[in-house]
Amino acid sequence: MSALYRKRGGFYYRTTAAYACLAVCALYGVIASLTLPIIGKTRLINWSVARSYYYIGGYFTGITAAVEGSEHMDPDRPTVYVCNHQSTLDIMLLGSVYPKATSMVAKKAIKYYPFLGWYMTLSKAIFLDRKNHNSAIKTARQAAEAIQKNQTSVWIFPEGTRGHPSKIDLLQFKKGPFYMAVQAGVPVVPVVMENYNHVYCSKAKRFNPGTVRIKVLPPVDTTDVAENSESIDKLANRVRDMMLDALKEISTSVDRKTQ
Repeated sequence: MSALYRKRGGFYYRTTAAYACLAVCALYGVIASLTLPIIGKTRLINWSVARSYYYIGGYFTGITAAVEGSEHMDPDRPTVYVCNHQSTLDIMLLGSVYPKATSMVAKKAIKYYPFLGWYMTLSKAIFLDRKNHNSAIKTARQAAEAIQKNQTSVWIFPEGTRGHPSKIDLLQFKKGPFYMAVQAGVPVVPVVMENYNHVYCSKAKRFNPGTVRIKVLPPVDTTDVAENSESIDKLANRVRDMMLDALKEISTSVDRKTQ
């Protein structure tokens, strides 16, 4: 029966299944956000939701992840995790590597989505208003203070928006995640998802079952990085270069994959 679900059905079936599974897992997230803190398991809220969506969503869509470098993720070490962003499928895939005691940083608009927004608000996700520069900086500073105080980590997409699925490339990184890491005095751990245009592309109405490679890179130390624009720029560009090299390494030719 599971093979029938995973191998049959095209773009619209798998898209509907993915969103339905996301809604169910977000609803679970609402319940988890209200109950797990009572028994002292707050650090498991986002981890359990992410894992649930990866396994349940993957079951109905045939999507799996092959992870390399997971030893670089330490749930007991506060960290700023940065990951490239391609589509809504990222949410399902990140569940394969999402660490415990980690908050999600998302755009402010998601706060008002049914189910997902409710869950993220209750789980104390960090919402950034990217249209308001001063507000975004203030939120990043508050997040850095929370990382230090609560000894937690954050997960963020430094491109700020979805990249170009037809190209093996990255958009320029926003400075916010790197200011956050430097202010908190914690390392940056890059997480790279291969270009999966051969698996999913909303414009081409393509959603195939398949395996997506994910590579976790070694931590980038920030303790000696000065808290000024030039130093932050250098850090952001250094991490972007590392991630772009890894993206090219784990992704095969987009043209070849989509033929």
